[in-house]
Amino acid sequence: MQKRYTLMLLGSVCLGLQTQAQDTVDVNVHVKHAVNGYADFDRSRHIIFHEDIDGNEWESDQQKIDLYEGYDVYAGRNNGGIVWEWNNTKEDPNKAGWPSVDYMSERAVNTKNGYANKTKIHSLEHRYSNMMIGGQEHMYPHGQATRNDLVYAGHEATAEFYTHYLDKFFGTGGSTGKVKPRFLEVLNEPFVKANKLNTTRTEIARFHNVVAQRVKELNPEVMVGGYSAAHPMFEASDFNHWRNNWKMFIDVAGENMDFFSFHLYDNAPEGVDQMEAMTYRSGSNMQAIMDMINHYSYLRLGETKPWSVSEYGFLCSGCEDNSPYLEREDWYNLRSFNSMFMQILERQDQIVHSIPFFLLKANWAKPAGAEYNGYQARLMRELGELPGEPAHGGYIYTHLLKFFQFWVELNGTRIDTYATDPDVQVDGYVDGKNLFVLINTLEHADTDVVLNLQGISDKTLQKLTVKHLYADANEVPVLDTTYYTEAIDQLTIKNQATALLKYEFAEEVTLTEENNETTYFADQYFQPISANAKQTYVFSNVQLTEHGEAILRLGLGRDHGQSLKPTLLINGAKVEVPDDWRGFDQKTRDRFFGVIEVPVPHDVLKAENTVELTFPDNGGHLTSLALQVFNFSTEIARSKKVATAEVLNAPAGMGKLQVAPNPVHDSFVINRSEGTFRILDMSGKTYGQGQFATNGKLDVAHLPQGVYCLQVHSATAVENIRFIKQ
Repeated sequence: MQKRYTLMLLGSVCLGLQTQAQDTVDVNVHVKHAVNGYADFDRSRHIIFHEDIDGNEWESDQQKIDLYEGYDVYAGRNNGGIVWEWNNTKEDPNKAGWPSVDYMSERAVNTKNGYANKTKIHSLEHRYSNMMIGGQEHMYPHGQATRNDLVYAGHEATAEFYTHYLDKFFGTGGSTGKVKPRFLEVLNEPFVKANKLNTTRTEIARFHNVVAQRVKELNPEVMVGGYSAAHPMFEASDFNHWRNNWKMFIDVAGENMDFFSFHLYDNAPEGVDQMEAMTYRSGSNMQAIMDMINHYSYLRLGETKPWSVSEYGFLCSGCEDNSPYLEREDWYNLRSFNSMFMQILERQDQIVHSIPFFLLKANWAKPAGAEYNGYQARLMRELGELPGEPAHGGYIYTHLLKFFQFWVELNGTRIDTYATDPDVQVDGYVDGKNLFVLINTLEHADTDVVLNLQGISDKTLQKLTVKHLYADANEVPVLDTTYYTEAIDQLTIKNQATALLKYEFAEEVTLTEENNETTYFADQYFQPISANAKQTYVFSNVQLTEHGEAILRLGLGRDHGQSLKPTLLINGAKVEVPDDWRGFDQKTRDRFFGVIEVPVPHDVLKAENTVELTFPDNGGHLTSLALQVFNFSTEIARSKKVATAEVLNAPAGMGKLQVAPNPVHDSFVINRSEGTFRILDMSGKTYGQGQFATNGKLDVAHLPQGVYCLQVHSATAVENIRFIKQ
């Protein structure tokens, strides 16, 4: 690939105008980016296989070890073991409807001894640090009998089983038995099966309370959570889905949950031959789901809970059961994995567990009499499932192995990155002498990306490796790897694809500056929208430093065709709401439910902030309002001006902001006598700031020739004006 250069045409900082030839990503290699103090990429949280270390579908123990160790993968979730024991438990002879703890203890000894004899897999126990187990919906007590004719008496009796299963069936590893899992997800996707269980969602939420309280009495180290939400379509039935599911669960069980869990899937409701009907969670919809849960949790519980995204990926709800294996379905999964994972990585402080959903062979799903297993998301398949292959020729890996191959090397501390287009997702990490830059595009067309790396001028590049995970013309996944001996200025990323750039330097990369990110939530959430009616929100106790950026995350649920661009005032300054948002236009959804990410000038913010929103039309809801504040230890320039504000009214008793002379050589006079000022160039770089002199005179002789923005702050307004330095 030849180096390619792009001319950047810059418009007025003051007016927020800029013409840009191509998408650009800024990577500030020397700036550490921490979210609530958390900055490290933790593979045990995110590079996870939805399997247990003692799973029995592998071709050999060595194959299992090669995958976990060779690709630096961690064990993630087991929803079968606890169900097996629940179904084999006998009734306590002295307490009808309750499990026999003595019988459980006998079975536990056999289980631990069986694990102790599997000596080869003991070497994988360090891959177990974030393991989750979970129940299935039929464990909910609803009059059903186990194979030993135990009919659980109710919530408390079933909670007793959970408690003693965790207490008795695990050890500390090796000869003592398998390591106890860190997480318990009470039931898997129970709400969608409530009618089948002859119960209500509210009763299932109460069941979560009973299980959590009892489990933690004997197993205080285990985090208990739920409710493993299957389809978080909050906007359905004018948000009654939200009211009757997540809101209710938080109200009933939120205080007792150590974490919340949910599943996120891009869905093909009409099947893989009609992909134009795809509904995407990745992008703005995923943001809206997470922000609405967080905002209500903050208001109701006084905190945001840790999260487990215990399944995410691609779902074909329009596909027939046991349909033939298709390579392009592997691509749809890989595409969704990476698009969603980039968003998950933005919340690493909160998301303690994220699992791309695919199983090993899933042989249990093969229907009786079927020649091949048609389960969609599998890491291994049989030869013979594609035309031209020898029938039943043994097992091979599917393309889903490419997920682990793509992410195999990533480690390190997160650094500051920025993209000029919301559909280009970028992240970066530094690990010793290595720099990793991740770029994912949500665009449905190839994307040219200009690379703007800062903070490495004193570094010697020895090698650059670029991985590119994309689909070919037949939608078959391709993982290309290209090597360079010098830096590149630009690369093209295929539609909905992901690139990982690994820079290897001769010297250690040092992080000398900081970007500290904190998210605040407004005093209200979920408000109906009325035409021309001002909505007012308050953000309190916002911590600010001298330099920084901010984003107002505006959650909206509205019918298609309604405005997604309200008039926005922050502390009296008008802030422009963008016309674009992350991901697709949502036209295939019944209505829009997503987050509009609004850049906010850092200088507009205060410790106490008033946000005013006015929509031109009726209908829908503002679902959440979050303020993402990035405090910098030094000024950081961007390829595109991040945000501008326009004062609607001059301070009382004063006319429009003016400077004279303009153009200016040495100094000018401002028609203001109090407040603070800031001078910025066209890239947003600060060239000066401070208090006004009492005579309003400002010395600019030190400035290079060019066009600048003067930003004036008073107690009631923020004003901007351009001037030319000659």
